Amino acid sequence: VLVANESPAFCSAVERTLASEPFRVVCSHDGLEAMGLIEKTLPGVVLLDVALPTMYGFEICDRIRGNPALSSVKTILIASIYDKTRYKREPQSLYGADDYIEKHHIPDSLAAKIYRLVFGQQAVEGDTGECTEPETEVCRDMAGAAPAADAATQEEVREEIRLDEESKTSVQDDPDLVAAHEKARRLARIIVTDIALYNQKKVEEGIRSGTFRELLREEIREGGLLFERRVPVSVREGTSYLEDAFEEFIARKSFELSAQEGERPVNG
Repeated sequence: VLVANESPAFCSAVERTLASEPFRVVCSHDGLEAMGLIEKTLPGVVLLDVALPTMYGFEICDRIRGNPALSSVKTILIASIYDKTRYKREPQSLYGADDYIEKHHIPDSLAAKIYRLVFGQQAVEGDTGECTEPETEVCRDMAGAAPAADAATQEEVREEIRLDEESKTSVQDDPDLVAAHEKARRLARIIVTDIALYNQKKVEEGIRSGTFRELLREEIREGGLLFERRVPVSVREGTSYLEDAFEEFIARKSFELSAQEGERPVNG
């Protein structure tokens, strides 16, 4: 299992979650590095953060699906924002990934999802991230795996993941101005990629037609409010990190879609 996430602490939390399972876990903290490892080692399953630096998780999915030599590699996208209540909808589609998971479900659902993919059972499009108890037991019976971590351990790991995201993106109390600006940039990238994960059809339609901001007006507004809550005025003033993150995403997605369709790149 290759875990591709910028945070070493997050990767450690996943390793702890899978410690009782018969998986070898390898971690990568950069998109291009992860892509190189995938091509070199052909992991059974790749757990991909959508907001990876240097190469989005979406782009890695696209690269994997476009390479017949990687057809055996299964992919699970990780929603980047830790929030148990904000997202009650499922992604409309998964950018070619086999499944997705929200961070707060990693301790209780990740192992079962991996077993399901490894044993060739197709993931249901729009899975909520929760595995039912029967599903979990069937997956484990098939694999002969060790029992799942107890509830207390799951809660500890869940809290580790939450605190890790908070430490990487919470700008309000950081006295280090350089670190505060870096966190603001990271948060902006995370917000943009989470919007993209949950709205693939609108994203692609908007980029093709030049109406990205109109079609995603409400989602962009929500993302802006989250950015304002987490980033103080002193850091936001004179910067445009969120807008820059949207522009970077639109440009890269436009290039990707144009390459697929043999068209001139468009600006959403």
